[in-house]
Amino acid sequence: MANQTEKFKCPLCEGRGELLRSDIAERFTNPELRKRLDARIAEILVAPEMAGAGSKARSFEKEVHSWNPTLPMWLRSSKE
Repeated sequence: MANQTEKFKCPLCEGRGELLRSDIAERFTNPELRKRLDARIAEILVAPEMAGAGSKARSFEKEVHSWNPTLPMWLRSSKE
């Protein structure tokens, strides 16, 4: 199982941390970049620990009924 804190090289800068504008333009015109990005995205999505990542869709209409109406206004969330 891959560690979520494991660091990977950026497909654009390849771990250098900075690029010249000309390098960026050259890399974006290279069709090989798209293949590397697609492969990396697929690798991330297949990882089992990433399957539940991200926020789940929430329904305002359902959640509004679970709010505590006796809670003072200044303690409520901005959604309430």
